[in-house]
Amino acid sequence: MTDTSQHFAEGDFRVGRVLSRTFSVLSRNLLPFCLVTVIAALPNLLISAPGARAFAPATITPGASAIRLLLGFGLSMVLNALSQAIVLYGAFEDMRGRPVHLIESLRIGLRRFFPVLGVALGAAILTALAGILLVIPAFIVATMLLVAMPACVVEQLGPVKSMDRSKRLTKGHRWKIFGLWLLAMVAAGISQSVLVGLAKIIGGSTLALITFLAWSAIFGAFYAIMVVVTYHDLRVAKEGVDTDQIAAVFD
Repeated sequence: MTDTSQHFAEGDFRVGRVLSRTFSVLSRNLLPFCLVTVIAALPNLLISAPGARAFAPATITPGASAIRLLLGFGLSMVLNALSQAIVLYGAFEDMRGRPVHLIESLRIGLRRFFPVLGVALGAAILTALAGILLVIPAFIVATMLLVAMPACVVEQLGPVKSMDRSKRLTKGHRWKIFGLWLLAMVAAGISQSVLVGLAKIIGGSTLALITFLAWSAIFGAFYAIMVVVTYHDLRVAKEGVDTDQIAAVFD
C-alpha cells in the first residue's frame, strides 16, 4: 500500500495529487460511503430531482409545495452535514491504512453533529450574503470556507473558529482550490445531465430518478472525500504534519 503519511515541502499543495488521492479513497470505499451519501441525497426528492414530479400528487397546492421545498432544504442541510462528518472520519481512517467502519464513523459524526451543523449553516449564510453582492464574492467565500468542516471535526473547533481556521489554511492556495472546486462542479453537472438524460430516454421517469439518486450518492461521497483530502494536504504543506498526527485526535 502506498504510504500516505509522508511529509511534503512547505507550500507544496497540488490539485492533481488531491484528485488522485480522492479517487483512490473513493474506489476503496465506494459502497459504504455511498450508503451514507445516498441517504443524504433523499431530501432532493422533495426539491428538484428529475422524475420526482411523476410521483407527486397532481393536486398539490402552492402552500404544500412551499412546505415541501422548505422541508427538503432543511433535511438536506442536516443530512449532508452529518454525512460529510461520517465520510470525513472514514476517509482519514483509510488514509491511515486502517479499515473503514461505518458504525465508528457514525459515532464520530454524531459526536460533532451540532458544531458541524453550525458550520454548514454559517457557511451557507455567508456564501449567500456574498452572493447578494456579486457572484465573484460568493465564490471567494465558498473557497475560503471549503475546509471548515474537516477543521471542525478533526480539530474539534466550534463553528466560528472552524471557519476562521479554514480561511487561514486556504490562504495562499485559493486559486488552486477554486480551480479544483470548479472542475468538480462542472464535471459533476455535465455527467449528471448526460446520465439522467440517457436514463430518462431508456427507462422513463423511474430510471431517471434512480440514476439521479445513484449519481448524487457517488458525487456526494467524492466531494466529501475531496474536501477532506484538501484539508489534509493543506496542513501537510503548510504545517509539516503527517496523516497520523492530524488524525491523532480520534485515537
